[in-house]
Amino acid sequence: MNIRHVPCMICSFADRRKDIMDLQLMRLRKLAGYKSRDVFADKIGVNRHTYKSWETGTTKMTLEQAYNCAVALNCTIDEIAGLVHAPASEDPHRAALERYYDAMDDEGHAVLAESARLMSRNRDARP
Repeated sequence: MNIRHVPCMICSFADRRKDIMDLQLMRLRKLAGYKSRDVFADKIGVNRHTYKSWETGTTKMTLEQAYNCAVALNCTIDEIAGLVHAPASEDPHRAALERYYDAMDDEGHAVLAESARLMSRNRDARP
């Protein structure tokens, strides 16, 4: 499959995601030492207006464009999109609890937290 013309799925989330991604692209560019949009656009071989449109969210990037930015910024495409992955726990019990917690609704979260509080050494602690 030619990725040049495949819209980047991470770039087509709801509008609230668009704002996060815009902020991350600019933040990552500056973090990598590119103070100017134009300098970075030149570095990755993209028209300056095109790059500005990505950073401001007026145009979506293709997967290939997101990849090229990630390589130049020494980051991942997920970071550009604002996706945060919590590090996996090394303790298998903690990892299992985190998976169960993630699968629960708000009521389940409250019940699990209360159960953990009652089983802990610090039973008087409240959230």
